Amino acid sequence: MGDNKLLVNALPAPTFNWLRMNDAYVQVPKDISEGNPVITRTKDVEAEATGYSEIKDIAGGMGYDMDSFIHESGVDILKIKTKEGQKVTSPVRMEFDYTDAGNAVNAVYIEAADNSDITVVMDFSSEKDKSGFAAVQTKIRVGKNARVLLVQVQRLGDGFKFLNDIASRADDNGSFEEIQLVLGGRETYQGSRTDLLGKGSNLKTDIGYLIKGQEHLDMNHIANHIGQKTTSDLDIDGVLRDGAFKLFRGTIDLRKGAKGAQGNELEDVLLMDDTVINQTIPVILCDEDDVEGNHGATIGRLDDNMLYYLQSRGIDRANVYEMMASARIDAVISKIPDEATRNHIFEHLRGYKEDRYND
Repeated sequence: MGDNKLLVNALPAPTFNWLRMNDAYVQVPKDISEGNPVITRTKDVEAEATGYSEIKDIAGGMGYDMDSFIHESGVDILKIKTKEGQKVTSPVRMEFDYTDAGNAVNAVYIEAADNSDITVVMDFSSEKDKSGFAAVQTKIRVGKNARVLLVQVQRLGDGFKFLNDIASRADDNGSFEEIQLVLGGRETYQGSRTDLLGKGSNLKTDIGYLIKGQEHLDMNHIANHIGQKTTSDLDIDGVLRDGAFKLFRGTIDLRKGAKGAQGNELEDVLLMDDTVINQTIPVILCDEDDVEGNHGATIGRLDDNMLYYLQSRGIDRANVYEMMASARIDAVISKIPDEATRNHIFEHLRGYKEDRYND
C-alpha cells in the first residue's frame, strides 16, 4: 500500500462548515503489518479467522475510507462467536502490546447469537516513550435478546497515532454496551456507529478520557435508531489539561419508523488549564414524530460553590481540581466488570500521577 490520507469521523449531517469540525483527515503509513494480540478465553468461546466479506455489510464507525483501509490491508478478521443461549461468564481478553509492533493493523468480529451474553476486553498499550502507528477495527453483530459488552482501554506511548473503529448492529431486544477509556497517545481517532435495527434494541456508551500535554483526541459517535422503541444513552466524561485538544461529535439519528425511540447524550468536560482546546458538536436528527432526543454538555471549570466548600475544609485549589479529575475517570473505571482490567488501569494512572508530581 502507498501512503494514504483517510477521511474519517465525518458527521452524518455536516454543519458549521466554516469551523472545519465536520470531519478529519489522517495520514496512515506505507508499511503496515498485522498485529499479534494475546487472547485469553475460556474453551467454550469460539475463535477463528474469517474474511472481510463476513463484515462488509456493517458500516464502520469512522467511515468508508477506514473500511477500505482495513479491507485493503489484507489482515485476517479474528472472529469471536457465541452459541445460541450461551452466557459467557469470564471476559474474553485481548491484549495489544505495541511496544515492538511497528505499524500494526487488526480487525475483530464479534458475533453474539440469539439470547447470548459476552464481554470482550481490549487493552491497547505500549511503553510510555514509544512512538508508532496502530489501527483496530471491531465489528459486532448482536442477535435477538443478546448482549455484548465491549471494554476498550487505550494507554499508548507519547508518540503514538491510534485509529479505533467500532461498528455494531443489534436485532430485537439486543443490547450493545461499550466502555472506553483514553489515557494516552499523541493522536487518537476513534469512531463508533451502532445501528439499532431491531425493536427494543439498546445502546449504552460510557467514555472517559484524560488528555494532556499536546495530545489530540478526535471522536465521532453515531446512534442510528431504526427499529421501534429503541434506546441509546451516550455518557462522556473527560479531563483536558496542558495544551490538549479534543473534538467530540455525537449524533442521535431518529429515523422514520423508529416510533417510541429515545436517545440521550451527555458530555461533562473538566478544563484544567486555559491553554486546552475543547470542541463539541451534539447533533439530533429526526424523521419521526413519536420519539424523544436529548443532549446536553457541561464544559468548563469547577463550580465556585464547590470550590469554596472544599477549600474551606483545608483542600487547596490545585488539589481540588486533581481530586475531581480523578473522580471523573474513576467513575468510568468502576463500570468495568473485570477486576484485572481495573487494576491495570489504576496502576497506569498511579504511574502518570508520579511522573507529573516529579516533573
